[in-house]
Amino acid sequence: MFETPQFVTGPFTPRRVFLPDREYGLALDALVKGCSDVLVVSSNGQKVLLGRRKVEPQPDWWFIGGRSKPGDTTTAAAARNVKRELGLEFPESRFEVVANYSMVWSYREQEPTDNGTADLSTVH
Repeated sequence: MFETPQFVTGPFTPRRVFLPDREYGLALDALVKGCSDVLVVSSNGQKVLLGRRKVEPQPDWWFIGGRSKPGDTTTAAAARNVKRELGLEFPESRFEVVANYSMVWSYREQEPTDNGTADLSTVH
């Protein structure tokens, strides 16, 4: 296992911004999203828990997780995503990086849907 270091060059204040669908679609055309996903395994290591997504780009079984927010470490995003999706609280120290993936999807939920989207995912 390894860590994904975060380099901070000075004071940073994250801003909560909601983009309307049109602007978010334009952002998806220009940016790569950062995601922190979690591979949840049973205590005996024999079973893997996946979530069932309902929307593009992956409307199927997938890791628990989601987007990172500006200023997040990958472990902070993983802990927040697990709390949001499963209602479970774990300290950031509980999450270890398993792998990093670059994913390019041919479709997305936001218009224009066939423009696709790209993610960098850190899996814990």
